[in-house]
Amino acid sequence: MADAVTVTRGDVGAAALGTAAPALSPEAADPSDPGSRGRLILDDRVGEKVAERAALDVDGVIESDGKGGSVLNAINPLSDGYPSASTDMSQTAPIITLTIAVRWPCAVASVCAEVRDHVAAEVTRLTGVRPSRVDVTVAEIATGAQAKRRQAGFIEIPNPTQSEKSSRAPGADSGVEEEES
Repeated sequence: MADAVTVTRGDVGAAALGTAAPALSPEAADPSDPGSRGRLILDDRVGEKVAERAALDVDGVIESDGKGGSVLNAINPLSDGYPSASTDMSQTAPIITLTIAVRWPCAVASVCAEVRDHVAAEVTRLTGVRPSRVDVTVAEIATGAQAKRRQAGFIEIPNPTQSEKSSRAPGADSGVEEEES
């Protein structure tokens, strides 16, 4: 069974940079007491990044610049793109609010349920803090060319235009002139 984790929100101030904590003697720290071994400080951005990356693991969720002309963009034109998460990691069981874009066609309710479960599991696995709730909002549904799925290990290769295809066709002018006999 894992030890309890003490989570504290805060920034490392400029005064703390370049300083070291005093060393504890081996007899001063009781290894059976998790509190005596130190504490873990998780910035909100850590939980947000983990949630955003985990959302992209779910099939149907896409990365978007947020300028796809959705209804929510009319309300928030300054969107940085999707997925986008917010949370307060200082809570014992934080609430994660996640806004995503999905590829059409997909079963939106199923994708949201899978995102909710996967994000909660990944945040717990990577931070040790179990969220009490993951709220998922679909802000954009992208079709065809709008949807750009980011997957590890894959690159996007542009499709050749019709003129490029015809110039590569067998028998097409290859730029090498043949001698006439």
